[in-house]
Amino acid sequence: MIGFAYCHGWSFDAGSLAPLRAELARRFPHAAQAVFDLGFTCAPQSPQLAPDVAWIALGHSYGFAWLMQLPQPWRAAISINGFTRFCRHAGHREGAPVRRIEAMLAKIPQDAQAVVSDFQAHCGAQTATQTAAQVQYDQAALAGHLVQVRDLDLSLPACPTLALATSDDIVVPQALTQACFAQSHCTLREFSGDHLRLLREPAAAADAIVAFLESIDA
Repeated sequence: MIGFAYCHGWSFDAGSLAPLRAELARRFPHAAQAVFDLGFTCAPQSPQLAPDVAWIALGHSYGFAWLMQLPQPWRAAISINGFTRFCRHAGHREGAPVRRIEAMLAKIPQDAQAVVSDFQAHCGAQTATQTAAQVQYDQAALAGHLVQVRDLDLSLPACPTLALATSDDIVVPQALTQACFAQSHCTLREFSGDHLRLLREPAAAADAIVAFLESIDA
């Protein structure tokens, strides 16, 4: 039996993946689901991954990189607007400047809501300001995971990997996606839209995931 292990992106919660989870549950009704929550707006959730399930990592944005750091033998890995490295480092020109993350880290203790609102607006969230103002964020969780975003420099797992990206994503632009996922065992698919498009309209992502899983099981 297969199972999907889900993880959301920075500053979001597990609910952001609910439409995609529902779409995949219709297509894979017998698949197990494990939903991680990094604790930005609620208590963290870290479900145990049953050893008799062939788990498929499925993460959006930073959630993909977070899953890749678990000591888990993945059957496959699926990135939705994700990355293995976010910031520019020596020898890596693609990505965000470190100073951008440092500025966010410095502002979190003074106004975490403003930091989240600005970031989520860049992602394409239509009601980011209103939503952020209504939510109590865990500042330690925001800062701790943002430090990880800043310092990330991961290798892709050896398992078959699918990377779904969108052409108007200003958080994870095309050049960064290519730098992270241009490897022989990785399938890269690009769609139109912003950083959140495939979560708002999950049918396209689900179609690509079905085709990918059929190809590796053929």
